[in-house]
Amino acid sequence: MGVADSSIQSEILSQIGAKPSVAPRDIAQALAPEGSDWRKLLPRIRREANGLHSSGKLVFIRKKKVVPPEGLKGVFRLAAAPETIPSTSAASADIASDHPKGL
Repeated sequence: MGVADSSIQSEILSQIGAKPSVAPRDIAQALAPEGSDWRKLLPRIRREANGLHSSGKLVFIRKKKVVPPEGLKGVFRLAAAPETIPSTSAASADIASDHPKGL
């Protein structure tokens, strides 16, 4: 699939900046060309998200808790790292509580 890694990073950062959290599926669907299988992008999105996590730009969330990406299996979401959210420290301390569906 002809999507550049920089495009994946940009889409991840754009979506986590606009929402409390985002599913990797949403990012893949936004990036996939019309009529292509967006699921094929999921491993690359995970790899780019790991890199953004290492640089402190995002966190992985599972069951409303921030979790390390190492060994993470199953359903997870991505959110801006608390340090990158422009708000009060109390509001940024619990990312998951801001989500309308509770993540």
